[in-house]
Amino acid sequence: MSLDFERLLGADAKSLLEHQCKTIPKESIHLPGPDYIDKVYRLSDRPTPVLKSLQALFSHGRLKGTGYLSILPVDQGN
Repeated sequence: MSLDFERLLGADAKSLLEHQCKTIPKESIHLPGPDYIDKVYRLSDRPTPVLKSLQALFSHGRLKGTGYLSILPVDQGN
């Protein structure tokens, strides 16, 4: 099944689909992947337990190993 993105985006389709970012160099963007924590946080001054906790979060659930993390709000009933 093919989606007609131009129709779905309406009047803004051309500007959205042909946009070229000129403010952030693509070399500074870190793509998600299984080694995301190593690539992004390796040179930071974060303590080892913090890095382990981050890695545990990124290595859990349906998105584990993808470099993506989804944390959803939970209603506590208050």
